[in-house]
Amino acid sequence: MKHLFYALLMLVSSVATAGGASVKVYTNGTILTMNDAMPRAEAVAVKDGRILAVGGRSEVLKKAGDNAETIDLHGHTLMPGFIDSHSHVSLTGGTLAFANMSPKPAGPIGSIEDIKAEFRRWMKEHPLKAGEPLVGMGYDHSQLREQRHPTRRDLDEISKDIPIVLIHFSGHQAVLNSKALEMVGYDASTPDPEGGRILREADGKTPNGIVQETAWIPIKLKVFAATYEQKKERLEKALALYMAHGFTTAQDAAITDQEMIDAYRHLGRDGDLKIDVVGMPYEKFADKLLANYDRDRHYRNHFRLGGVKLVLDGGSPGRSAYLREPYYRQHKGEKDFRGVPFFPNQADVDERVSHFYQKGWQTFIHALGDAAVDQALHAIEVAEKKYPGKERRTQLIHLQLFHPEQMDKAKALGVTATFQTTHVYYFGDFHRKETFGPERAEKICPAQTAWKKGLSVTIHHDSPIHPPDQLMLIWIAVNRVTRSGRVLGPDERLTVMQALKASTINAAYQLFEEKEKGSIEPGKLADFVVLSDNPLTVDPMKIKEIKVLETIKEGNSVYSASQG
Repeated sequence: MKHLFYALLMLVSSVATAGGASVKVYTNGTILTMNDAMPRAEAVAVKDGRILAVGGRSEVLKKAGDNAETIDLHGHTLMPGFIDSHSHVSLTGGTLAFANMSPKPAGPIGSIEDIKAEFRRWMKEHPLKAGEPLVGMGYDHSQLREQRHPTRRDLDEISKDIPIVLIHFSGHQAVLNSKALEMVGYDASTPDPEGGRILREADGKTPNGIVQETAWIPIKLKVFAATYEQKKERLEKALALYMAHGFTTAQDAAITDQEMIDAYRHLGRDGDLKIDVVGMPYEKFADKLLANYDRDRHYRNHFRLGGVKLVLDGGSPGRSAYLREPYYRQHKGEKDFRGVPFFPNQADVDERVSHFYQKGWQTFIHALGDAAVDQALHAIEVAEKKYPGKERRTQLIHLQLFHPEQMDKAKALGVTATFQTTHVYYFGDFHRKETFGPERAEKICPAQTAWKKGLSVTIHHDSPIHPPDQLMLIWIAVNRVTRSGRVLGPDERLTVMQALKASTINAAYQLFEEKEKGSIEPGKLADFVVLSDNPLTVDPMKIKEIKVLETIKEGNSVYSASQG
C-alpha cells in the first residue's frame, strides 16, 4: 500500500506539472524565430527546457495551460541564443589573469611607453613568485603611436631579471625580454623552427625578442600553464563573459590537454557549467584526446568534444598568414614575402586531413590566407576521395582572403565557412595600407559572396583575439565600417537577417546541432537571448548599442543585466 500511495502521489504530481505548473510563456515583445516558415511570433511556451509551442499569443497560452507562468518581455526582443562559431574559452579565461595590453578603448594602451607603465603597475598590484613570468596580452602594433612592435630592448627597460612575455592580440606571436629568451633557450645560434620565425636584430643573428607562430609555442605552453583549480576558475570567469553577451553555446578550439577537458567535465558535474561548450582538441593531441570520440561527441552536462582543430597559417597583422601573392608592403630583408605556412609540404596537410576523415572526426581548419585555403581544399578533396560517402561539414575558419573559385570548390566538397569579420573594423585601415593593399582589402572576409554561392556562412570574434561581443560582430558584418569610418567592401555587407542567421541557425548547422538549436521551433532547446531592441528595425549603425538583457539556457536564466 505504501508503494501504491507514492505511485499515486507521483502520478498526481506529473499531471499537475503537465497542466502547466512548470510551463513559462514569453510574450508582449518581439520574437524573432530564425525559422523561415514563421519568422516572427507573438509568444513562445517553454516546458522542461524545451520549446512547447510558438505562434500567436492565444494559441500558445492555450497549449501552455491555465497554470503557465507568463513572462512579460516589456516590448523587448527575444531570439535564439547566440551560438559561437569559433573562439577559445580557455584562452579567454587565461588572458583575464594577465595584464591588459589592448589598445584603447578596450584597454589602456596607446604607445610602447603605455605598455611599460602598465607592466609596472601590474607588478605592484600582482606580486610575482620566484621565476614566474610577467605576462601581458593584447598589444596591437598597428594601433601604437610608434607604429612598430616592441622588442626585447623595450621590455628589458622594465626588468632584465624577470621573464617578460608580451602577447600580440592575434595570439600568433609574442615579444620576449632577454630573460624570457634565455628561459626558452633562444640565442643567436637558434634556427627558425619549421612554421615559425625568430626575428633578428640588425646583425641578422641576435633575437630581437619577437617570436612568431611555432617559435613562440614553447613559451606559450609555460605562460598558459595553470593548476587544475586555476583552470576551473578561469573557465568560470570566461563563461560569465560569454553569457553576458548572450551566448548559449560557446567553443573552445585547440584544447591541448586532458586536464582542461576534466575541468569542463567537473564544472558540468557540479552544475557550474551553465551553457553548452564544444571543445576541439588541437591536432597534435587529437589521437589521445579524441580516443573515445563516439562517446565524447555527445553532450554530458553541457560539454562535448566536437572534432579536431588544424592550423595551416598564422595571422595577417603579424604577417604570418599564408598568401598567394606577396604582402602589399615588403619589410626590410623581405623579397616577395607571402607569410608562413605551418606545413610547407602539401603532402603533410593531405596526410593529416585524411587521417581525420578516416577517424570520423569533424574537422575545423584555420586557413586565413588564400594560399592556406588552397592547401585546405586540396587536402579535403584528397580525403573525400579516400573516404567518401559521409556528410562532414568540415569548417574553414577566418578566411580573410577567399576567392569565388575557392568558394565553388568548397561548396562542392560540403565545406562550411566562418569569417573573422572583426578584422574589417579593427584592422581594415591597416590592411589597406600595409598587409593587403587597397584592392585586396576591399574583399577581406567576403561573406556576402560566399552566401550567394550557397555556402553555410557564419561570423566569429575569435575571443580572446576580439571580445566575445556578437552584437558588435553583427554590426561590423552589416556595416563593414573601419576605425576611420571608411566602408570597406560594401558589396560584402550582410543584411541584418543574414547576420542574425549567421549567429544562430547557421552556426548550429555547422556543428551538426540544427535539430536542437538555432531557431525557435517546438521541440528544440529553449536557448534564448533577450535584447533591448530589435536589430531588424533599429538604425543598422546602432546595432552595436543594443544591450543583452537576459540569457536563457534551456528555460533557465543564466545571465540578467538587472542582476549584473
